[in-house]
Amino acid sequence: MNRATVMALVVTVTTAIGSSAFADGVSPWLPAPGAGFINLSYVSQNANQFYRQDRKVPTPGPIPGANLGQHTVWLNGMYGLSDEIAIDFRVGAARSYFGAKTPMGDPIPPTGGRDKYSGVADSNIGVTWRIVDELVKPSLPSLALRGGVIIAGSYEAGWINSIGDGASGFEVSALAGKYLTDWLAVSGEVGYRDREGDVPADLFVNVSGGVLVDNIGLSVNYKLVDAQSGIQIGGPGFSPTTGVFPRLEEDIQFLSGTVTLNVSDKMNLGLSYGEVIDGRNTSKSKVFSMTLGHMFDTTL
Repeated sequence: MNRATVMALVVTVTTAIGSSAFADGVSPWLPAPGAGFINLSYVSQNANQFYRQDRKVPTPGPIPGANLGQHTVWLNGMYGLSDEIAIDFRVGAARSYFGAKTPMGDPIPPTGGRDKYSGVADSNIGVTWRIVDELVKPSLPSLALRGGVIIAGSYEAGWINSIGDGASGFEVSALAGKYLTDWLAVSGEVGYRDREGDVPADLFVNVSGGVLVDNIGLSVNYKLVDAQSGIQIGGPGFSPTTGVFPRLEEDIQFLSGTVTLNVSDKMNLGLSYGEVIDGRNTSKSKVFSMTLGHMFDTTL
């Protein structure tokens, strides 16, 4: 297996990870020194149901089942500094909305906050250290460790339709990946995220599998976010009018699939669809995304 085959399958897996509505997740496979990729993604997520604690119910408001949505443009990428070290980033901007409309088409805003928000989303910058390369040691999977910094975006936090939790912090994770054949790869990540203020810390898990047939890639991605503390919707300390949503114990299980077309050896297109399949104190979102990716090599 050569580096070109590796990077083609990496594109398949990282397109699914990088274009998600949830910001965690990178690949254990690193670009060659001086090489890398950049992805530009548009993500649309919508929900008319949410998990009140662990019970699925219509979204709240003057009209139950009002649409809760967000549109986000993400730019993410990775660059190889050496055979063992790569840096990655993720930045974006978003617009969210929540509410319903009267029969005459006039908006009915939610209780507390506003019906629309926009701003710069939370950014993430990280460094990945590969400790085992399966191309060098074929009997082992590729293994890596990553540390990242979260930088809070510029938006009003605290409400059900805020773009994020409005808190900076850090995350660390361990990653593993293995090419089972020249066309099939699996990878996984287990990590911990902590942010400032009253935002609960998270344990997170990402599991991905990808296949590459000629220039078409298919992948499936599962994400789990498990908050380690927090208040409950409808429980003590909760009120939708006091901006406490970042303090929720928000658990998420998200399943998605991605189709990637490698247009050339440098350009790819990806389409993804996913849903929150289970959760706690979170919206039951349906997520659609489109991604344009570019691979580059500064050594050529």
